[in-house]
Amino acid sequence: MKRPMETYYGDYFFRDDTLMYVNRNAENFTGSYHNHDFLEIAYIAEGEGFHHMENSVQRVRKGHMFYIPLGMPHVFRPTSSNGKPLIVNNCVFSVQLLPKLIAFASDSKTASLLKQMEDGSLGYRAITDRHDRFEKLFVSLYEQYAMQISGSAVYLHTLLLQLIIEFSRALEHSQPITSEPSHPSFHDVLQYVEGQYMHELTLAHLAQISGFSERHLQRLFRRYTGQSWHHYLQNVRIRMSRELLRTTTDKISMIAEKVGYKDMHSFNSVFKRSTGLTPGQYRSDTQHHG
Repeated sequence: MKRPMETYYGDYFFRDDTLMYVNRNAENFTGSYHNHDFLEIAYIAEGEGFHHMENSVQRVRKGHMFYIPLGMPHVFRPTSSNGKPLIVNNCVFSVQLLPKLIAFASDSKTASLLKQMEDGSLGYRAITDRHDRFEKLFVSLYEQYAMQISGSAVYLHTLLLQLIIEFSRALEHSQPITSEPSHPSFHDVLQYVEGQYMHELTLAHLAQISGFSERHLQRLFRRYTGQSWHHYLQNVRIRMSRELLRTTTDKISMIAEKVGYKDMHSFNSVFKRSTGLTPGQYRSDTQHHG
């Protein structure tokens, strides 16, 4: 028996001239099986559940991301009504926005993907966020959409284009959603460092998980970051510590530990060499300037 279906219209969701809508939703068993007249990129932020589509059901979990084209009937459901919630981040946008993004896209691959979205030739896609790169983008999209301050529309469009570029890159190396790629690119190595910087990382460990030799990794870091491996890791940790100093009231010793430094003297020394200030001076200065 054919299940009942609703159609969602962008005019109900879009505000002003952004032609976009961003939300974070706890899925349930009462939400409607539906299609829509807009495009959707959905990201599983928490939990596990199922994605019900026209002729199939796909198990989903945190880190799975989906491109849902015009008119495709679907709905997300949690695994149970009283278990861990299934949280989905949604970025939906009008086809009318795509010409603006196409005009801005300077590389042929991105422009081609945008045109496929525009003419409807890009079908349903599912990929896995292997190193949280999409999670960070969805956090930024949600924050910018909620703020509604000067420049938010342009900022949202820029973030959407960034999301689509990352999506395009992921599609090039995508495999079935239940499997993992056998050999990561150096970009994946950088993303791994971004997600694991707080732990004890060595070049030998990176070589083991990536398949690159230590010597080749050193060359890749020099070529693509302009820094040695050791310097790159230090800069990631100091960047993260600056963010924590600006946005939390945690003790400096706790922040040092959070970003991977067990020795306060080493943390203070590297931080001052990088910023010209001690961690305490940096926190005081940023608070003073708002």
